[in-house]
Amino acid sequence: MMAVSDQLIGAAIAQSRELLLLLDPKDLSFIYSNSAAETALGYAAGEICSLSPHDLFPEFSAPELVAIIESLSGLPNQYMTMNTVLVSKLAGMRDYSLQLQSIKIDNQSVLLISGHDVTERMAEADQMQEMLAEAQMGSMLDPATGLIQRIYFLPYMHAVMRKSQEIQKPFGLMLLDLENMPEINGEYGQPAGERVLLHIGQIVKRVVEAPEYASRFSGKKICLLLPNASKASVQELVSHLMRAIARLSYPDWPNLKIKARMGIYFGKPDVDPEVLLERVGSDYRDRRLNDNEILTLLNPLLDD
Repeated sequence: MMAVSDQLIGAAIAQSRELLLLLDPKDLSFIYSNSAAETALGYAAGEICSLSPHDLFPEFSAPELVAIIESLSGLPNQYMTMNTVLVSKLAGMRDYSLQLQSIKIDNQSVLLISGHDVTERMAEADQMQEMLAEAQMGSMLDPATGLIQRIYFLPYMHAVMRKSQEIQKPFGLMLLDLENMPEINGEYGQPAGERVLLHIGQIVKRVVEAPEYASRFSGKKICLLLPNASKASVQELVSHLMRAIARLSYPDWPNLKIKARMGIYFGKPDVDPEVLLERVGSDYRDRRLNDNEILTLLNPLLDD
């Protein structure tokens, strides 16, 4: 069997296609970088050894690096793997999969860092996650308005209600009632009604704090969750919504006008979200029969 000299091992390491760095744990300085590290990251020969670890590994502070070294130095033959970013002079931040191990060279403890660039692989994984998230979100949306369906809206409503209880401040709940939707469908046809619902959904998504805070409540009603609402902010919201709805126009149906009314509830009740939605909806129906105001303040009867 052929004897392998230290020089041959060193030459093999230097020419390895995998990034390899040696870090002195005492003064936290690089003492070696192979050509693969320098070429991949765009540094001149020996330049990496003039950098501080934080310059190359921006996600690690000196105390964090010391903690890693201390944990590895107490575990002989043990190593740590991680994904982190390295600073490249050629392409900014690059994602790397690294292995860190405390080793001894000539009785001196050093930190061996080896790894390879996984930027493209991470980007593909991120893209896949985004596609899965979009597909999942798509199944959660009401196809007519593009708003979240009621069943998926309830957990967000419950979270807002619980927060309201904790901070002892009321939240707002608004019902946007598109009163003449049945007439629009009857007079102008289903395509007109579908166009109106889609445009109303787009308007509503722009005025709520998060997309999950708006849902189609029923056929012609939309529910808006307003965690930090006040009477002043609701008045401004109502004005904004009415102006946006009034500006909707359709060349194919020039006489089409949308009649909208709103019911607003303020409170911090400790009840089930479904119960609150049901009571708010029934209170709105009762009050709608007795007045013609654009905005109706709701005060549903709730169990103690």
